[in-house]
Amino acid sequence: MSRRPTAAALAAALIVGGIAAVLTAAAPAPAHAAPPPCTPGDCFTVTVALDRAPAVGQDATLAVEVTAKQDIPDATTIIELPDTLRWVRPPAGLSHAAATIGRSPVDRASRTERARRGTPVRYEGVVTAVAPGPASIRVHARDGRPGPSSEGLAYLTIGEKSSIFGMRRERLSRPAQTLAPAATPAGDTCVHGRVTHVEADTGTVRGTPSVSVEAWDKDEGEGEAPDLLGKVVTDAAGGYKVCFPGTDEDGSGQDVYLTVSTVAPLWTVEEPGTGAGLDYFANSTVMKDVPKGTDTTTIDYAAAPGDEMEGAFRIMAAVYDTWKAYTGWLNQPADDCWKPGEAACRRVTVKWKPDTVLTHSYYCPAVSSECDSRFQVRLDASAQMQKMTIAHELGHFIMDYTHDRMPPHAPSCQEHFITDPVESPACAWTEGWADWVAVQTYGDTHYRWGPTDTPVDLESPTWFSQGWSSGDTVEGRVAGALLDLADAGPRNEKYWDVAGLGPAAVVAAFRKAPADDIDQFLTGLSEDDRFLARSVLFQNTIGGPRYDDIFDRKIARWPANVPLLPVFTTTAGKWSVVAAVANPATGANVDLDVYPPDHAKVPLASSDGVAANADFIAVQPASADDAYVAGAASDADYQEYALEVAEAPDGDLEKNAFTEFTMGADRLVEIRTARLEQGQPATFVVTPRNGQDVDLFVMTPTSGVWGLPRSRALRSAVGGPGKAERLSISNPKVSGVYAVIVIKRSGEGGLSLARM
Repeated sequence: MSRRPTAAALAAALIVGGIAAVLTAAAPAPAHAAPPPCTPGDCFTVTVALDRAPAVGQDATLAVEVTAKQDIPDATTIIELPDTLRWVRPPAGLSHAAATIGRSPVDRASRTERARRGTPVRYEGVVTAVAPGPASIRVHARDGRPGPSSEGLAYLTIGEKSSIFGMRRERLSRPAQTLAPAATPAGDTCVHGRVTHVEADTGTVRGTPSVSVEAWDKDEGEGEAPDLLGKVVTDAAGGYKVCFPGTDEDGSGQDVYLTVSTVAPLWTVEEPGTGAGLDYFANSTVMKDVPKGTDTTTIDYAAAPGDEMEGAFRIMAAVYDTWKAYTGWLNQPADDCWKPGEAACRRVTVKWKPDTVLTHSYYCPAVSSECDSRFQVRLDASAQMQKMTIAHELGHFIMDYTHDRMPPHAPSCQEHFITDPVESPACAWTEGWADWVAVQTYGDTHYRWGPTDTPVDLESPTWFSQGWSSGDTVEGRVAGALLDLADAGPRNEKYWDVAGLGPAAVVAAFRKAPADDIDQFLTGLSEDDRFLARSVLFQNTIGGPRYDDIFDRKIARWPANVPLLPVFTTTAGKWSVVAAVANPATGANVDLDVYPPDHAKVPLASSDGVAANADFIAVQPASADDAYVAGAASDADYQEYALEVAEAPDGDLEKNAFTEFTMGADRLVEIRTARLEQGQPATFVVTPRNGQDVDLFVMTPTSGVWGLPRSRALRSAVGGPGKAERLSISNPKVSGVYAVIVIKRSGEGGLSLARM
């Protein structure tokens, strides 16, 4: 069972006693990355225009204009031409090559150059239409940072004789339905098959889950409406099976086709601006005369490349992935609602159109000028290729639906990016939770956008990570903390990533009560798990200063310059020593600072200046037990250092006597004591038994101070590996108990310490 160590509790008590300012001042202040002038995804304005909508065989002039919102030395513009179009004359200065999105070929032209703030860069070329169908000309503009691109889009539907901008105007008519939504009549004949699409990121053909499948009998008579034979929903692999009476009115087999649509029991994908909503639907080919009494007929439906059904199915699959992951974390297998226990589970509506560009995708927590209903997600045209964007927006829906509210934050929270600070911890919690839902849904460690965008690593960043701001107002820090709370084993990082609660525990804590920030979220955890969570938050730069314990002769390794305050205790009447050294010794130098709890005592520092030389401070015997805080600073942020405290054992070294002890690979410092009388010479010799290299120090008791730095000690360090170190005091000036300190530089094994 986890519990708070004694020294940490003592440190907390010291704060109550009025030394918080001293201890807090002891923590080195980490450097924060300056927020960039623009947010990835919003660093450029991009316009894309064709002078006409070309039919097959016709040409059109394509003009792209990219304007940077700041000076950018490495601005990259990418123009993606679908395979329904070809370059007649590509824009000057752009290199281009074949690529694929999913399995759809594109011609990807690009250029990287310096961009000046407010100065448009124009690219112009000529294209020709080579095949009918939808055509998306996508333009991406980005700087060198990870994150989404700024995007522009020209969308047209190419025809053999004429073309239009936007989606096709003619839509399939939909016959009246005669069956209840989930009904399928008993039948002696069945058809089965699979509904599929191609994933944008992997190019894999995937079955589309939770698609509504209607089986219709196509009657050939003039003016006769088709008959609805049955209605089902596809399974997790996109499979379906529907059964019906196999004899048509004329005595032959049924002529069967499918209507597939983006309506699922708990979500729907619809076109925006269609009032009550128009889902996406399409028909399969007709299978004539399905043999009566058989279960052998297969009717598949595969979304065509570039078609709106492909994009809608990608969205359907991402919503299913999020629902499946989240309801799995709920640990309530009997209830598949987003919110367990609901008599009628809320359906989330996803609004998307392949030719509609938004400044950003967003969730609607209320009716507004941008949202015609609550519990609605609005997606940009490119979001069909960004499954984590879809899962992120559903994370907002889950928060709103679970607690019937969202944390209070200003509208400025709409402008946010993973690595940058936002206006409040509430905003960072809201967005960080949604980031976590997205990344955890896919078992990933990186947040990913479109195929040409560089992902952001959420797992690895910690103190001083390049490009990251710190603290509880950074959504990526919140998301990283939630990831670390959930993960375990090889994904646990060094130092404070000590949890491994699993995503179910994270969701259980989230559901306990609405939280306005990640600190409130922690109240949903047990006391033991909260203690672990505080470590995880610190790993992700949330919280501080942090108190960690140093135990006698138990070496600790931590990074320098973080707001960490290691605490150790001393025993009345005994010498103690605390030492720190860069690890490895070839790293940047580390200096040691020790802060006593008493305002009347002056903090001490030890700064040898050589990384391989351990700094130490010896604490003199006192009349009562005490506590101290040690800190390490370095010229290099996050330089690891080894820190160890040792307390002198009972008994002094007698003249002409020796003691044996062992310093293993995990040891740095050892201490013994010897009583010397004024004017009576003494010699100390430490002899390594196993080839180690050690230094020998003797510290003279000094009145009026609580401790003594390395610079006040006598030292012997001339022997080298395997050699004894000898230190003589020919004329002690003070009578009293001296500290004899051994610092191990390398090796491990037994040592002999003698007093001559």
